[in-house]
Amino acid sequence: MFSATRVVCVASVVAAAGSAGAQVWPQFEGAMKHVLITFDGTNVGVEIDHLVNPEPTPLPMVNYGDAHTSPADVLDGMYISSQYGFLADGFISLPQDSAIWVEMTSSTAGLEIYEGGMRMMRANHTYAPLFGTDGSDANWQWNGNMHHPWVAAPALGDYEASFTVYLGDAVTGAPLAGFGSDSVTLDWTAVPAPTSAAVLGLGGLVAARRRR
Repeated sequence: MFSATRVVCVASVVAAAGSAGAQVWPQFEGAMKHVLITFDGTNVGVEIDHLVNPEPTPLPMVNYGDAHTSPADVLDGMYISSQYGFLADGFISLPQDSAIWVEMTSSTAGLEIYEGGMRMMRANHTYAPLFGTDGSDANWQWNGNMHHPWVAAPALGDYEASFTVYLGDAVTGAPLAGFGSDSVTLDWTAVPAPTSAAVLGLGGLVAARRRR
């Protein structure tokens, strides 16, 4: 007769064997919350869309304990989120040789940001550092498409980052005179993984059966 402990161990071995060699991309929870960008020909505008997704902020960041497939392994051991995403609010037409740039002006210590993209296309993301992470530039050229960056933090707690969105030279990123910019602050809270309690409960059950 198999003991409960042996059954659990066998199940773990089978699961590990089945996942061997499989790609592991970052998990995510919650609906997308977009940072809407506009340009009226003179001024750039930006605001968080609370109508489509009324979920209150700060948004959660979760450490799922995964060992991610490269290049997503930059997120290993971190609390992560990709809920916030930059998105055009209507049609945008820019002057020649210009681009919309997003510059991070301040952030909580320890916060890191990496390049993402369409949220479901995780295998196609570059996971390149953005906004000062690992010495990258503080500003980033938005290509006009929906872009959900990966935000990561090393420990539980509250985090935020402030950004200025402006019209700049398409090559250098230097702000262009005569055009207005706008700013937005995004916030997160790093929280325990939702499965932590369940895992602890399973561990307690196995331990209790061992003592019988």
